Amino acid sequence: MKLCSSVGLFGALFALPSTVVADQYHYGNLLVGGKAIGYGGAYVALADDQSAMHYNPAGLSFQANAKSASVNTLAFEDTEFKNVYTDGSDFARTSFSVVPGFLGISTSSGRWSYGSYFTVTDYSQERNDSSSNYELPATPTTPGQSVIETVTYDFDNAAYKFGGALSYRLNDQWALGFSLSLKYIEQVLSQTSGAAITMYTPTGSFTSGFDARRRINEKQYLIEPSLSVLYKDDALSVGAHYVHSVSINRNYRSNNLIVAPIITLINGSPDTTFPDFIRTDKEQDQPSLLSFGAAYHHRGWVVSSQIDYYSHVENEDVVLDDIDLTRELKQVTNYSLGLRIPLSHDTALQFGFFTDNSNGVIDFDIPFQRVEAIDTRGISVAYETKLMGYPLTLGVYAKQGDGKVRYADVRYVEAITGVTLYPENDSNDVQSAEKTSVVIFASMDF
Repeated sequence: MKLCSSVGLFGALFALPSTVVADQYHYGNLLVGGKAIGYGGAYVALADDQSAMHYNPAGLSFQANAKSASVNTLAFEDTEFKNVYTDGSDFARTSFSVVPGFLGISTSSGRWSYGSYFTVTDYSQERNDSSSNYELPATPTTPGQSVIETVTYDFDNAAYKFGGALSYRLNDQWALGFSLSLKYIEQVLSQTSGAAITMYTPTGSFTSGFDARRRINEKQYLIEPSLSVLYKDDALSVGAHYVHSVSINRNYRSNNLIVAPIITLINGSPDTTFPDFIRTDKEQDQPSLLSFGAAYHHRGWVVSSQIDYYSHVENEDVVLDDIDLTRELKQVTNYSLGLRIPLSHDTALQFGFFTDNSNGVIDFDIPFQRVEAIDTRGISVAYETKLMGYPLTLGVYAKQGDGKVRYADVRYVEAITGVTLYPENDSNDVQSAEKTSVVIFASMDF
């Protein structure tokens, strides 16, 4: 008897990434700061609140003494993979998180200004489960089948950045800035996927199937020194910021177990359980960032623009059992444009438009590649006011985009089991995907 083995659930879910940074394919997953979010991140030429320590430390020279800031956000994200299940249905991953986005404090002495800050550059908690039920009719060589495909996907991640900043004011218009920060990234991914297949034969029905479980834990430490410059006069401001990222430690652990009794029915093999372990301490290189921006001020109106250039990161070909343990990161250029419209002496509206393009590189020469290439576009809206005399900013921003995802990692499952479990295709395991996120934020300076 021949069985239908085209169970496609693993297609986008039994992921085998070399690194599992929460949104490893985008650099602007969470915008930082209150005013900066309202401008869509176009802030390197403004840098007039405490988030300057993140965007352009030279901005501290143009701020009042002894200031602190706090930003908190509510973040919702949805990523949808098309045609994941064998019956053609989609799978959606969602997360909802409360994020303490930014905390900072600074002071000045003479021409020098200095401060420290803490920010969350990426954060999500995902709890997802899904299933698909369908019938496969009998053929001359296969019995009729009822199939139930299931998946659970739990993902916790956090990326924290803590640092200090120093600024020196050269004269009334020019200032230089420097910062040094420690970035800590941790992700824990637990996922299961499988299928229960009931087959109907002339002698009766019976049920078999398979189940795959994976737990990935990754920690990484980065040091990020930066240099910046800022020019400001009454109408025009221009800023530039260079950040260099150095990975100093990485710990990646993956524990996997596949239990597939259906293999015995397919080819008669008694081997139905397959453990697999992946370990590496090899650092994943990160890109350098060069930001340049310009802003124009007139009677409370502000127009600000910015370009962010992330350098290309080569793949170092660190491979274990044909699995790439490091990734190539595509050169990425993002653009942002912000506008401030004054409503009164103490109130204003902000609008921002920005891009958050993917660094993912789909490479058919990598046999078990798992990568997403989804470019997104975003818009932000914020309202500036005062509460008890302190500046308060409330707002929301949203991003959306579509692109491609390659999940050739399923072929690794077939390599382990020695059985063809997934249907062949002429797209090299590439499918369409969509990504949407919405973030609500509140910011106050003291």
